[in-house]
Amino acid sequence: MRSWVVVCACVGLSACQAESDTSQTDESGESGESGESGESGEPGELLISEPTIVHHDGQPMVIDLLVELAAPGTAELTHQSDDDVQVALLEPSDGESASSLHFRVRGLRPDTAHPLALSVSETDGDRTAQWQGEVTTDPALPGFIAKFEIDSVGPSAVDPAWRLFDMTQLFTASPSGVFLVDDEGTTRWYLGDADDYTDIADIFTGLQLRPDGTVSYLRRNSAYVVDELGGVVMQVQAESIGAHAGLHHDLIELPNGNFLALGYSFADVDYQGEGTLHVAGDMIWEFTPAGELVWSWDSFDHLDPQRRRDGFFIPMMIPDPDSAEDGHDWTHANGLVHAPGDDSILVSMRHQDWIIAIDHQSGEILWRLGDEGDFSLDGERWFFHQHSPQWQADGSLLLYDNAVGNPAQADDDAHSRAVRYTLDLDSMTATEVWTDDDALFQSPIAGDADVMPSGHVLRLDSTWVSAEHPDATSRLRELDPDGSPQAVWTLFMPPGQFSYRAVPVSRFVGVAE
Repeated sequence: MRSWVVVCACVGLSACQAESDTSQTDESGESGESGESGESGEPGELLISEPTIVHHDGQPMVIDLLVELAAPGTAELTHQSDDDVQVALLEPSDGESASSLHFRVRGLRPDTAHPLALSVSETDGDRTAQWQGEVTTDPALPGFIAKFEIDSVGPSAVDPAWRLFDMTQLFTASPSGVFLVDDEGTTRWYLGDADDYTDIADIFTGLQLRPDGTVSYLRRNSAYVVDELGGVVMQVQAESIGAHAGLHHDLIELPNGNFLALGYSFADVDYQGEGTLHVAGDMIWEFTPAGELVWSWDSFDHLDPQRRRDGFFIPMMIPDPDSAEDGHDWTHANGLVHAPGDDSILVSMRHQDWIIAIDHQSGEILWRLGDEGDFSLDGERWFFHQHSPQWQADGSLLLYDNAVGNPAQADDDAHSRAVRYTLDLDSMTATEVWTDDDALFQSPIAGDADVMPSGHVLRLDSTWVSAEHPDATSRLRELDPDGSPQAVWTLFMPPGQFSYRAVPVSRFVGVAE
């Protein structure tokens, strides 16, 4: 359990009474309703005004509490029944005396009565004042789940970081959303909506918590940055940067403030004995937050389309909006990583079974990691149809090995895993230095692996519901690399739910580093 519920600040005091049932606007321009009230101090003494409670239409899990004050003092706001609710003082940000006090309360369960208490003490005197009230939050957004089923070996063995992940029930009339959950499986922040039909474009992909507390992702062929209240800070549409076939799978932010996203390119390729086939490759687009295109990279300019692996002939082809013809899925890029040290870009290409390093300036390929690539392997086996490569602080590379598509192994015999390699660029050797010990799960189409603050690994095993597996269940696991068994915590998603990305975070959405 975490204790984040107490905030102290130097403030002022007055007997100003707040109006009830009025509309309020917070500093970000969000409007909401107010009106809850509670007990106050005695008139004529040190009287704190009735706080104004601000609800946010797009985010029922966050409320603001506003009080007008005058004489210097200190204030303390607490949630009386939930130690994991967070309270922050937004104004005054420096903790000095002020006439206005603005608290933000995060992690509240929707449609629930929450007991709050506020106390004020005079700085240069002995007077005090208290307020207690019960604030009922607004109804939940579509798709909200208050608590997930978890299996844990115990709190002492589990990383206290929060888990941020997306969840979608594809090809149904179901909501899609992004969840922030704590180590008890309780949802502390949620953003979601409902649609008449949920398609692949409705998935929140490339999910990241940015340093300023906002969240970035790709969805419906746009790159988004949203704040904790659901307000859109940035939206760059695919068409505006020339990505006519849309953006897909991943979005990352560069140190210069620009963004990289994946898109598609198409070409007609002649294959001996088969004739000409329409083929889909991948593009990398770099653009500014204002939507200005500054750099692009095309797989057809740097890779041989004659190299075809498992997945090229899958039924789910890529539609080309310019030719109205579907393209064979030749590369299927699904992940991007930037290395600030040498400004190189890693691209994970599922249908090449490669992770490719690209020189950002020239666009030239520096190396190809994987089966038939540029490295020799010191380890058990290569990865296949991989996802989510991530550079680690020690220079190693952690990724999710889906393990399907291996030409030397039947898919039915494959099991997915998290695996970490060290790369020697002098000898061009990749050494497998760690893999998890779970051989019970196969994720054929997605997955993620990220290091947590404690050094544990957060592993996402995702499933795609099919006729053969109608009740397939995705799960999120925390692995202790030094443990036996390694799994110390598991979250089970409801049957039929798909998730693409899960990242451990050390702060709430809305909280800056």
